[in-house]
Amino acid sequence: MFSLLVVFKHSANMASNTDNILFLYGSIAVDFFFVISGYFMTKSALKNNTDKNTIGKDTIIYIIKKLKAFFPYILISFIIALMVKNWTMPLNISQKINSIWNLFLLEISGIRYTNVLEQTWYISAMIVSMMIIYPCIKKFGKNYIYIVSPLIVVFIAGYISRTYGNLKDPLGWNGIVYKGLLRAFFELNLGAILYEIVNKIRKVQFTKASKIILTLIENIGFISIFVIANLDNADKKYDFVALLIISISVILAFSENNIFYKHMNNKFIYYLEKLSFPIYLNHLWIIKVVRKTLGDFTYIQKLIITIICTIVVSMVILFLVEKIKKIIENHKTRIKKFFINEDSLVSN
Repeated sequence: MFSLLVVFKHSANMASNTDNILFLYGSIAVDFFFVISGYFMTKSALKNNTDKNTIGKDTIIYIIKKLKAFFPYILISFIIALMVKNWTMPLNISQKINSIWNLFLLEISGIRYTNVLEQTWYISAMIVSMMIIYPCIKKFGKNYIYIVSPLIVVFIAGYISRTYGNLKDPLGWNGIVYKGLLRAFFELNLGAILYEIVNKIRKVQFTKASKIILTLIENIGFISIFVIANLDNADKKYDFVALLIISISVILAFSENNIFYKHMNNKFIYYLEKLSFPIYLNHLWIIKVVRKTLGDFTYIQKLIITIICTIVVSMVILFLVEKIKKIIENHKTRIKKFFINEDSLVSN
């Protein structure tokens, strides 16, 4: 649902006016993704006691694992998006070459690049921030979460609020870094704090009546985000309030006190979880195609077609990537032997 919220937000440019645009502040979904990513990053960092001498290696292994999960989807989406961008707005050779920084998720560094897969700034900012936060949690453990994370959240959130006035426009440059990188850094740290709060709450034995109340609060919180995202100028008025609501609902969701929690752990929900990423990656080029080919259609008609096409295309890409991963896994040894001398494999 949060991935679709982003689709709604980016579909706004298909409307002739802003009067009937749905969920114009859909970018709040990205803040939800950052917080969730920070939560799971912290869970991974604290999972095992680490030899202090291997923190660097452990961090790289964690980041590579993330990239291995992301990159097949990014590569397919990038190729399609590049063709669509060249169709809608022809690119010269230098622009095509400079798009490589977009493909390799280095856009948040500030390097000059051609923006083909625009929404990957989120992944780029997340990876860079994790390279800083993950080893700190590995080294200092909960001391980092109790002391450093709250300070980062307070000061960077305050800086963004006073300097920019809102959380949107991630590619705003302040002379040193993009605004999106600051946003990722403080919200991943916020996710780390939420992880520790959840651990404390899980130790409390709630009654059935309490769980019903907590379930209502959690779901009202998530629903209210969609209500806020549909309000005028919500990004300027309620962005930090929405982030607070997201934080409360995330705490309650992961505390496992939702009365529907056990029923939500099933293959269909896990499938939706996987589907959300290709939806996030592919909707923008689909919007461009719909806008160029169906110019005479109404905003609502184009929106419905965009959502249907995005879901269908995402399902196909998910299926292809899963199949490719299985083929590679089944023939991993053969592939290695094709590229690497067998004797070196044994020695390594």
